[in-house]
Amino acid sequence: MLSHCANSQCSRPFLRLGQGKLFLVEAGCVAKSGEVTATSSRMRQSVRRVERYWLCDQCAEVWTLVRDRSQAIELMPLPRPPVGVRVPTTGQYREVAAVA
Repeated sequence: MLSHCANSQCSRPFLRLGQGKLFLVEAGCVAKSGEVTATSSRMRQSVRRVERYWLCDQCAEVWTLVRDRSQAIELMPLPRPPVGVRVPTTGQYREVAAVA
């Protein structure tokens, strides 16, 4: 269960789905016997396992979560827009949706 922000440097507790950004990551398929498998014929019989990660509002503005080469989850900085380019914020999207 989620308890806090996925950023290890942040201690904000997870309270609501409406705050921050939720990540659902398929962790692999677990066969009924409990072993991890990648065989397509066995995948139909296996149970999908999903891990959940959450970034608080402040961390989600500058970070995202990605899988590294070893399939572990790590923080990656979001790309910065070029200087002078105006990027709409979440609040601006809500205003547009409310007007339309």
